[in-house]
Amino acid sequence: MIKGLTASTISPMFLEHIAEHGLRYATSEEFEFRQNIFLQKEATIQQSNADSVNTFTLGHNHMSTWTDDEYKQLLGYKAPATNETVTEYKVLDVEAVPVSIDWRTKGAVNPVKNQGQCGSCWAFSATCAVEGHNEIKNNKLLSLSEQQLVDCVTAD
Repeated sequence: MIKGLTASTISPMFLEHIAEHGLRYATSEEFEFRQNIFLQKEATIQQSNADSVNTFTLGHNHMSTWTDDEYKQLLGYKAPATNETVTEYKVLDVEAVPVSIDWRTKGAVNPVKNQGQCGSCWAFSATCAVEGHNEIKNNKLLSLSEQQLVDCVTAD
């Protein structure tokens, strides 16, 4: 048993999660802190999945014990220097557009990739968009290199 924690204060679901993702915590305080984050996210997941309006299902992943600040470090987002953007809009005819399309079932989406702690989500989303577009347009699903974008884009 972990010092300071008892069987009644440890979530079996959390133990499964840390085993699945190979997580280790040096202190009982850290263990308890991460378990609380995990349980809060579990409550959010349960609430969202119970909402029949949602067309998606949430679940846990390797980031389910991370704080919001730890997660934000991955994002690498930098706000533009100015908020003054002029956008021209074009109204499209949406009569013939289906209510929804699941591109996964049409083979236009690669398996999920793990960016690790690189902070390069922009590269992953960009390559995913191009991969999917190429499959839809050319019937060929490519797996493009996010690392090449990260290595080649040098401007801040």
